[in-house]
Amino acid sequence: MRRRLFIIFCLFIITGCKNKDRIPAGILPQKKMQAIVWDMMRADQFLTDYVLNKDTSLDKRMQRIKLYSKVFSIHQVSKEQYEESFSYYKSHPALFKILMDSLSHPKAEAPTEMINPPMPRDSFQQPIPKTPKGDSITPFRKRKGRNLIKEV
Repeated sequence: MRRRLFIIFCLFIITGCKNKDRIPAGILPQKKMQAIVWDMMRADQFLTDYVLNKDTSLDKRMQRIKLYSKVFSIHQVSKEQYEESFSYYKSHPALFKILMDSLSHPKAEAPTEMINPPMPRDSFQQPIPKTPKGDSITPFRKRKGRNLIKEV
């Protein structure tokens, strides 16, 4: 009898100590979820800054649905998968905090802004002469042996 109770007690401990941060099979992984949420935030920003600001007669809801469906197709995820995964992350505060914190400081893997390339140097252009070190009055201090500025 004691042996059975001990085995049952050990089973409870083993099942109780499982990894709580492990994500179930039907839920999107954190990296993919981060990319989707980031793109959805960018789609919302694009909508408010460029589309709806220019043409106020457009239906906001329909435009948002169109952009969201494009984001889902880019990431090859269905709306149901996204909603199920998002609700899972919202119900687990530790995982949701990690997800949202990663969005506030995105990695610079793919730059989102245009970087201006350096201008190529013109081979026919004469090099710019270097200016002598010192102040601009130095060449005028002594001219032909005369002291134009009194030195202290």
